[in-house]
Amino acid sequence: MTAFSHWSSFEANGDQIQNQTASECNREIDLLKRAFELYSEGFSAIPKSSKAKAMVARLALLSQNLNSFHVMIHSASRGFYIQSLVPLRNVFENWLAFWYLAKFPDEADRWLDPTWQMRPPTAETMRNKIDHPAKQTKSKLKDFYDELNRFAHTDPAAVLSILEQEGEKTYISVGVRFDADNYRACAYGLSLWIGYCLDALSIVIPDSHEWQGQYHSIVDEILQFIDEYNANRTGAAAGSPR
Repeated sequence: MTAFSHWSSFEANGDQIQNQTASECNREIDLLKRAFELYSEGFSAIPKSSKAKAMVARLALLSQNLNSFHVMIHSASRGFYIQSLVPLRNVFENWLAFWYLAKFPDEADRWLDPTWQMRPPTAETMRNKIDHPAKQTKSKLKDFYDELNRFAHTDPAAVLSILEQEGEKTYISVGVRFDADNYRACAYGLSLWIGYCLDALSIVIPDSHEWQGQYHSIVDEILQFIDEYNANRTGAAAGSPR
């Protein structure tokens, strides 16, 4: 056995899955990459005068999410479906912190100069203290967080996704393989949250900037994809045998 043969095997398999993803899920991966490009370009459209402590911290949080989206989009395209969703919890918390600092700018030092006595608040605290359009929105955010915790902690999905049944025998698969449905489920979650982060970024970019027109266009595409995905899942559930 050559050195790092298993690593090389994983890489070669990932390359193959990435090509298959590009071929069979072209719409989804194209949407994610274009949304990522627009998110990246948005940082150069922010006025250079935005130097207040709270704004520095808020933009740094969005920039950190940009890095996470790159990792997640890349990982999902190579077949690491569950692993690609794990960082979404951190994306969610950074997004919460962005809005929390909009309401409590004096707390920016919790991120910029933290000590063990003055750490950033918990996600639950931020969720409860930021403004919400309605109680339903606050409840929905809690549901989001609970769902994301499934992938950040051990969960049946971590086991069931690698088990294969043949008759009475159960096999444990090693490595990853292409699954269009699993990829589209990942694309659903990633597009949803990159859309939320684009929304956040849009408020610090002047309305007159050309970026805003592209932002509205890509968000419309994301919403259409999400609506179609939800409709397809509802239709599949309705057609399944009882």
